[in-house]
Amino acid sequence: MFCTNCGTQLPEGSRFCSQCGAPQAASAQPAYQQPVYQQPVYQQPAYPQNAYTQQAAPSGALLMEAGKMTRYNGGKAVGAVTGTGDLFVYDDRLEFYKKTGDQRGYLLGPVIGAALSINGAKKNPVDIYELADVARVRTGKYAGLMGTLVLELKNGKAVSFVPASGKAGKIAEQICELISPYL
Repeated sequence: MFCTNCGTQLPEGSRFCSQCGAPQAASAQPAYQQPVYQQPVYQQPAYPQNAYTQQAAPSGALLMEAGKMTRYNGGKAVGAVTGTGDLFVYDDRLEFYKKTGDQRGYLLGPVIGAALSINGAKKNPVDIYELADVARVRTGKYAGLMGTLVLELKNGKAVSFVPASGKAGKIAEQICELISPYL
């Protein structure tokens, strides 16, 4: 039996509440039901995925995590930077995970340029280069100094990657050796 006033549990047949002193009816009363509070269930919001993760993941084997790279369009010695990020080399593709986008916004100043560049990378965070679309892979020199990986695509375009490490030439050569057998 429970107190009809405060809900304290009482011995059956009690006429007064031992806690608040309220008189209790001796007749059969429905037992006081303590309200049951349930913790609300928190559900993780569903974030939109980028287009690549919505597809079935390719099954190629990871050959190398090449690390931080700067990408530019073209196979010439100097080009316009189109992004920086991490390059992963597989036996059937190269995946470029962008951290920043192109550098055009820097004409408006460093703060605005950085914001535009990072925002641009978020819109399309992963670029995939299927080896089936690559006509040739070679090394080159960016500005005549740094070893560069050049992908010449079958559509006539070229994309180049400049490794950020001091061993840029060695990394570009390693990638060429790794993927050449798969072309």
